[in-house]
Amino acid sequence: MKKYLSVSEMAKYAGISRRTLIYYDQIDLFKPIKIGVNGYRYYGIDQYFELDVILLLKNIGMPLEEIHTFLNNRNVDYAVQEFYRQRSKVDKQIVILKDIRTSLDSYIKRYETLKNFDLESITYSYREAESFVISDVIDSIDGMDSVEIYGRFYSSVDSKDLFSGYPIGFLVDGAAFYEENFHAAPYRALVKISDERLPLYKSQKIVTRPAGYYVSGFMKDEIHHINIFNNHFRNYLKKNNLVLDGDIWELLWQDEATSEHPEDQIFEVLIPVKEMA
Repeated sequence: MKKYLSVSEMAKYAGISRRTLIYYDQIDLFKPIKIGVNGYRYYGIDQYFELDVILLLKNIGMPLEEIHTFLNNRNVDYAVQEFYRQRSKVDKQIVILKDIRTSLDSYIKRYETLKNFDLESITYSYREAESFVISDVIDSIDGMDSVEIYGRFYSSVDSKDLFSGYPIGFLVDGAAFYEENFHAAPYRALVKISDERLPLYKSQKIVTRPAGYYVSGFMKDEIHHINIFNNHFRNYLKKNNLVLDGDIWELLWQDEATSEHPEDQIFEVLIPVKEMA
């Protein structure tokens, strides 16, 4: 019966690579039982059981340095304690992965919407209330002041909310609607916040889009489309005997993730309305 196994034989026996075994030797995690005069590593067949423990611990996600400590402290109580601890780490990872999955679902749903949007269509519909974290006033798109405001704002928003998949929004004073180009008026940036996460933010940084009826439509961020959109919206309100009833809300549905050209950005504009008296 063969007494020793070479590195290649032990690696094949355990289903791992030679490089892995050599690395385990180098970090004193799993060493060969002898080194031949030729400098080759040799393992005893019964060492496989020790290697099996290492592979078990590695399979459940335990880091190599923790595996080293585990091997030097083996007993039932210690094993149970460490497995509980490892399970707790896995539970936290599951929560993180579920959040990532939720964000991915939201992004997919959002970008699927872009396949069917219509720049000519205007919708009159009831919208539920939604809450947002809001930035300071931004006077212009260009300039260092706007960059600084954006920087302060986005750094204050938790990444879980900032990258939830929901379109980033903008809020414009309703009075600007009757200006030549209300999209060039001062505005504030918005990030949607779910109700359960509202306590994470200061109340003065929260704004709620009221529930109610809104006239909405999609618009490309290109001057020709903006001008057409403005006229189209105003004509719709006049034709349907509706008047503005609040501030203007914009949602950026197509962003730099789906096009490298700024002029390809697509906004949904939502204008709260009521029937003209």
